[in-house]
Amino acid sequence: MKQILSLVIDKISCEKKKQPFGPIQISSNNQITGIVNEDMPDGSSGISVRFKYYTKYLNKEIDIGNIELSGKVYYNGEGYENIIDLWNNEKKMEPVDSENIINIILSEASVMAVIIANQMRLPPPIPLPRAKATKKEANTSYID
Repeated sequence: MKQILSLVIDKISCEKKKQPFGPIQISSNNQITGIVNEDMPDGSSGISVRFKYYTKYLNKEIDIGNIELSGKVYYNGEGYENIIDLWNNEKKMEPVDSENIINIILSEASVMAVIIANQMRLPPPIPLPRAKATKKEANTSYID
């Protein structure tokens, strides 16, 4: 069974070039930048998957700012050797492996990017839940 042991962020960069105004286009992307054999935090053998997570803010063609995070995901379990072999030979991962790793990157990095965006007074890079006021219908029936 494959498992993700932890995600470590080792670089955070954020720049706000202009005060956000008008309609803003927000685009986020992540990229696997490398996979290497590495001892896991618990002492077992495994791999670390290096990544970058990037959010860019634009208003039309005006660069408002960006957020960049990079780090690694510690990953081990049966067959981790196959992941690094495929990466070394073809610079790709099997869909089931990349799905697990990308999902952990997205969940952790997106939360971190929301916190950073809030501190920098930039819009959140992912849609946040919002309350909606609804008008309650008056009950005009006198029989329950």
